[in-house]
Amino acid sequence: MVVSSSSIAQPSPTVAVEREGDTFYVRARATVAVDPRVAWDTITDYEHMRDFLPNIERSRVIAHSGPRMTVEHIGQFPLFFFDVPVRVRLGIVQQPFERVVARSEPGEVDGAPQTLRSFMGSYDLAVITIERRAGVRLEYESQFELAEPLPPIVGDLFGTAMVTKTVRLQFEAMVREMVRRQAGRASIEKSQ
Repeated sequence: MVVSSSSIAQPSPTVAVEREGDTFYVRARATVAVDPRVAWDTITDYEHMRDFLPNIERSRVIAHSGPRMTVEHIGQFPLFFFDVPVRVRLGIVQQPFERVVARSEPGEVDGAPQTLRSFMGSYDLAVITIERRAGVRLEYESQFELAEPLPPIVGDLFGTAMVTKTVRLQFEAMVREMVRRQAGRASIEKSQ
């Protein structure tokens, strides 16, 4: 009997954002009833992220050598009545099926300055069992600083709340895409 991951209850992801000065610290976690390869293929599908992640206009690999690559992201960060543009170049190192680490790299993106002064983030995947089927625990951590501080009208608490909302929307979209990709595939069932 094949049971799709969409029929297994998916707990809501948890997302927490803290702010110290101009630096934001993000932690997100989800347990997802999908094959580990599906999870991996989703978080490393840089060229198609705009198809399933909100607020991403473009994501592209500009260099690739072994487990290391350079990726550019262009999008926006919605804040109240306006959007903060996001342009960032990331150096990414992949440890297949376990970890992705990204750090900002110097350089312009599409001939314009980057909008993040610094970025460091990681995805960690651990294989777990969910209702006798293989699944993953996905953990995301990052810290970043905007090149330009948020306008004073936004305020510290409101700015943190808006960053939390945006990160939650993107993280939940990532999880939904994993579940969508898993649909129709046989789950890996563990023996008792």
